Order: sequence, then C-alpha cells, then structure tokens
Amino acid sequence: MVAVRAFERDRDLSAVLELVGRSWARRETGAIFHPGGLQWWLRKLGRPGFDVAVLAEGDALLGFALHDEGDVLVQADAGHAKDQLELLAWVEARARVAAEPKIFVSVAEGDDALREAVVSRGYEPSERYGYELVHDLVADPGPPDLAPGYDLISLTPALADRYVALHRAAWSRPGAPSTYDRQQHDAVTAMPDFRYDLVPIVAARGGALAAYCMSWWDPRSRSVEIEPLGTHIDFRRQGLARAIVREVLRRSWAIGASYVLVWGGTTNPEAKALYLSAGLRSRRILHDYRLTGSGR
Repeated sequence: MVAVRAFERDRDLSAVLELVGRSWARRETGAIFHPGGLQWWLRKLGRPGFDVAVLAEGDALLGFALHDEGDVLVQADAGHAKDQLELLAWVEARARVAAEPKIFVSVAEGDDALREAVVSRGYEPSERYGYELVHDLVADPGPPDLAPGYDLISLTPALADRYVALHRAAWSRPGAPSTYDRQQHDAVTAMPDFRYDLVPIVAARGGALAAYCMSWWDPRSRSVEIEPLGTHIDFRRQGLARAIVREVLRRSWAIGASYVLVWGGTTNPEAKALYLSAGLRSRRILHDYRLTGSGR
C-alpha cells in the first residue's frame, strides 16, 4: 500500500538521494532536485516551518515532498506521478497548521503530470519562476582571474566558525539576518556527498575570508551543482564571485564532471547576471503555482 509519512533521516536519506540521483541522471521531466542541492536544503531538518515527507510502499521509497515556509517541491518516481496528489495533500495540511496564507509549488516545464495535479487541487499560475543555468564542460576552463591581493583556498574543519561568519555576512540583509549557524554547518558537512575540496574560498592576503562557493559532485550524472555562493559585504564589486564560479568550473573539470549547474529565481537578478557572466546558460524553467488560504 502506498502511503505518505514524515521523512526520517537515518531511515530515508540514502533512499531519497538514490531516487533523486537516478532521476536526475536520466533527465526525467519531473527531476527538479540535484542530490547536492537537496542535501544543502536538508540542513534545515528539525527547524520550524521546514517539513519533508516521503511516499513509500513498504520499504520502497517512491517519492517525496519538501515544504519550506511556503515553498514546495514535489517529486515522484516515473510511474507514480498520480501519487503526487497524496504528497500535495500532506504539504497542504502542514501549511494549514502553520497558518500560511499561501504556498507555491514549483513545476518543471514539460511536467504535465504535476501541473495537472496542482491545477486539480486549485493552484493557479503565479508570476514567480525559477531557472536552471548550466555550463557544459567541453574543455579545461583554466584558472580564474583573481584580483591582486587574494588567494584561493579550500574549506577545512578548522575554518568552520570563520566560514559560518562569512556565510552570514554574505547572506544577511537589513532586518533579515542569515539564520545559518554552526549546527546547520555541521549538518551540511555530515551529508554523504559533501566534499571539502569542492568548497573554494577567496582569502585576502591579510587572512580575512572574502567569498566562497559550496559545490556538490554527483557521480551518477557526472554533474556539479553550485549551492550556495556568497561574497562578504566588505569585499564586493571586485570580481571575486565570478572568479570563484570559474574556480568551481576548473575543479569540476578536474574531477571529470560533464557540466556545472545552479538554480536561480526571480528574486535575485544579480545572481543570474553573475552566472551568465561566468559562462552559464539557461536550460530549463520552473513555473510556480500558487494556492491561497481560501483555496485550501
């Protein structure tokens, strides 16, 4: 019997990553998670407003849904598309408990099964969308152009607290400080696919950490996903972010990756401009469908 239940890390993590990795490698229409980005997202397990459900039949895991304070992603194995309705119902119930006024479900272009499922439950198209940017690695990208006075290093366990401070400085906004902390960082570095050598950092000659990029290797698809990237507020507009993207391309080529990708959204046009300047190009769009409180 197919049933939806809450995600259990020790029980389900390997199976979810296998499902996502297999689907991504096959480039299935409904594959919207790269295993790396999913592992970054799962750092929030146990935090308010963040829920994950799995669709299972006995010991077989068939799909899952992620709900992050109104943003929803749903994915199921090919052949179980109709069961995504069960996952949507679970997410909507969680959103009602949290009294969220609306939720957004991302649907990949061409994923007619999920689009029909959300429309059948009262979702409507919204103005929001996401995009997948890709750089195909057909030749050695070479070393990046780095401004004088900076060096490239890699994250190490000894840099953990300084790295957390760098991330917070890069992602905090006026009135909205970053919630990233050492607990989340330790959860990220404990993920199965995390690699310290795929987290390049730009360091100033005086020792300050200026910019970073966490990237994730998936051997099934021979791809690397960037998630996340940031520049310290005191070191912006010096080309450091573009240089570190180019360094990720170089390191990805060195380990045999076929391409590097990143997901973006309409709320951060500066990031899109950065990635385009570093050589990435649009490959796919995600359309967000909205369900308001009255629709539930």
